[in-house]
Amino acid sequence: MSQKVILFILAFLLGAGVGRGEEEATRLRTVEHGDRTRSYLLHVPKKADGREAVALVVALHWEGAQAQMMEELTRFSELADRRGFIVAYPYGTGMLPDRYLTWNAGNCCGFAWENDVDDEGFIKTLVETLSAQYPIDPRRIYLVGISSGGMLAYQVACSWSERIAAIGVVAAVLNQSPCLPRAPVSVIAFHGTADRYVPYEGGRPEVYYDAYERKDASVAESLEVWIRRDHCPATPWRSQNSRFARDIWGPCLAGTEVVLYTLKGGGHGWPGGKPVRYRLDDPNTDIIATPLMWKFFDEHPKDETK
Repeated sequence: MSQKVILFILAFLLGAGVGRGEEEATRLRTVEHGDRTRSYLLHVPKKADGREAVALVVALHWEGAQAQMMEELTRFSELADRRGFIVAYPYGTGMLPDRYLTWNAGNCCGFAWENDVDDEGFIKTLVETLSAQYPIDPRRIYLVGISSGGMLAYQVACSWSERIAAIGVVAAVLNQSPCLPRAPVSVIAFHGTADRYVPYEGGRPEVYYDAYERKDASVAESLEVWIRRDHCPATPWRSQNSRFARDIWGPCLAGTEVVLYTLKGGGHGWPGGKPVRYRLDDPNTDIIATPLMWKFFDEHPKDETK
């Protein structure tokens, strides 16, 4: 069975949405990029009615997962219905079109990395396609991702900094070198100190699913790229309790900011997310990442004058 036939079947199964009204359904769509037909889920809330420009959030799943799992984990669609922004959930690639999917992000991961899939280009094509179809505010384009999806968010921000206003990453680091962003980008990150899949201090993960070993950058090294590029204060403002710490570098150039939530003893999961238990740890419940990300995004549109 060809990939296009399988995608047609998936589109039919998802065509009625996922339990919401007609205008609020999450639907499967495809876009051509390179020599591949790439798929994604798109959630357009009623509030995005075309009368005014809206924000776009592109949410990238973790290794081995797929788009619908990312929607369920983060509940970004539910928040979008209340706040009126559009969310796209792209699918990675793998031997099968709808499971065990991966991203090509720096030195990771799996099928996508081994086959040099142009995921960075795919995300750019997706954003441009949606910007042509909907009144996307060019100052409010955001990327979020967990694990390898977060690695890809970092990577796209490096090469497309003039378009990306801010990124939100969970359990992810910047493994691309060099990263030479041309414009400032705001960053909010969440990372557990006991993450075995993407170590907080960097180095080789305790748990990985690929046939090759990799070495990750540390959280500090990943954020330092943006702290320097955004011309942030060298010393952050810190608040903390026994469960987590929050470090804020700002104000920075063009209204940007860099924020890190360090989850003390936290593992590899989306804080406050739906428990998934598929290549993720149980979520930390001390904070809820999704509304914190959106508040951060809403406060940090692109300053196109810089």
